[in-house]
Amino acid sequence: MKKIILCVLVMSVCLVLAAQSAKDEAIQSLDSAKKYLQSDNYSKAQDEINYASGKISEILSEMLVTYIPDAPAGYTQDEKNAAGLGNMGAMFGSANSVAATGKYSSTKEDSDGNTPELTLTISVGGVMGGASGLAALGQMFSGYGSGTASKTIRVAGYSGTQEFSDGDGTLTVQVGQKISIIVEGSALSSADIMKNLVEKIDLAKLEKAF
Repeated sequence: MKKIILCVLVMSVCLVLAAQSAKDEAIQSLDSAKKYLQSDNYSKAQDEINYASGKISEILSEMLVTYIPDAPAGYTQDEKNAAGLGNMGAMFGSANSVAATGKYSSTKEDSDGNTPELTLTISVGGVMGGASGLAALGQMFSGYGSGTASKTIRVAGYSGTQEFSDGDGTLTVQVGQKISIIVEGSALSSADIMKNLVEKIDLAKLEKAF
């Protein structure tokens, strides 16, 4: 137990130091950009601003990945990461868009020998951050009269749209104006596991942070 606590503390210190280093580099780049602007060297100024933007994305990514929840009961967490979308994010409306992903797999196979899996993605900024709202709107219209297993639900006070059929499903939740959470699952015994996974996130705190 002491070793686990020590490892957590060491990781926390490393994250703080990394964030501080990225912050210092961003500040230095912005100072340099200001000097280049004053000397009418706009190309160099743009390079420095882009570098600072990248460092800010690194900081936001480190913050966002902490909101990826632990594995639900009966599952293990296979992957947990976050990254700034950079130029791709700019194409979708925000140069500082970031996304974090957690992947999970069940410790037991289902009756057909398939391993239930979950993928949770948190997107912040730009069109991607509003993806769940857009997805919900599209699902609402496409679902009329088609017999799809789509319904609107509430998750910790936030609106979401859930689709579930034959063990496969998608849950989208919009958190504020620029944060979306999308959970995709396969070979699931129930749609509730997707909702339960999102409920492990402090959504109000996430919205306030971003």
